[in-house]
Amino acid sequence: MKGFVRPEVLAAILRWREAAIGLGAAGLGLWWIVMEPGLMRWVGVAFVLGGIGIMREGLARSRRPRDGGGAGVVVVTERQITYLSGPGGGSVSLEALSRVEVERQTDGPAIWHLSSTEGERLAIPQDAEKASSLYDALAALPGLTHEELLSATRGNTPERRTLWQRAPARLH
Repeated sequence: MKGFVRPEVLAAILRWREAAIGLGAAGLGLWWIVMEPGLMRWVGVAFVLGGIGIMREGLARSRRPRDGGGAGVVVVTERQITYLSGPGGGSVSLEALSRVEVERQTDGPAIWHLSSTEGERLAIPQDAEKASSLYDALAALPGLTHEELLSATRGNTPERRTLWQRAPARLH
């Protein structure tokens, strides 16, 4: 059974599974809305809404660049981003984050540059193990969306771009 599905086909199925599950739930809900009487119609409405939400999140996740194979491991725990690597490793809290930049390269993965208010700087390659968890963590920053994060890492034109910067503190 192990060799039944080619590895690249299995990888594609796993990459799109969340979107497919959402589509299936929305389809089942739509079926119940059209075909079933009474309470099942309302259950169908809930399935459609939930399925659309799951499908939307699944599509966003499936469009992320693949991670793994690069140097280091990214661990995101309770609003703390940790990059475990020999050179350049460290951690930064989202509350202490002052700037997020992405550096695209012509012949290699993009590099996330995270700077904190305490002077900590992390340079995380996009192909580091579990680097895709950065998208969810960084999308929690005010004014930064998944779409901005995705578009910043696309392309192979060399560029360093600031995606987010903490607003200066106001004096009272």
